[in-house]
Amino acid sequence: MKTQITNCKKNIMGTVSFDGLFTGMRKAQDFIVYPMQDSGTIISIQSDHRFGRLDLETGRGVLSANRAQYANSMHLAACVATKTAVAITLDAEELQTLRGWVKSTGGIHVGTSFVKCDNTGALAL
Repeated sequence: MKTQITNCKKNIMGTVSFDGLFTGMRKAQDFIVYPMQDSGTIISIQSDHRFGRLDLETGRGVLSANRAQYANSMHLAACVATKTAVAITLDAEELQTLRGWVKSTGGIHVGTSFVKCDNTGALAL
């Protein structure tokens, strides 16, 4: 199955949200990209049921197994330890699209409401 990233948009927090369909998933889920305070190419992504990390340089990453409840970084660590985490890879076109969106949201105080976050790491992409 080909990985699909669609519907990229800036969210209320000032970072990127997208619909992602990755290996092992039956239907797309709404993912949010965590703010990047430090420069680097690794981003954290989260949906209602999955948590993952993705390298915007290589397009490779890891995603937790599906979880009925809230997924977080601890769930991802447990999935890696038990070998239930899923390896994901973005093709070049999707990688460039996502990278461009993440970079476009970089700044010190991003966000469109009373919620502001530091996303300066995204400027370094």
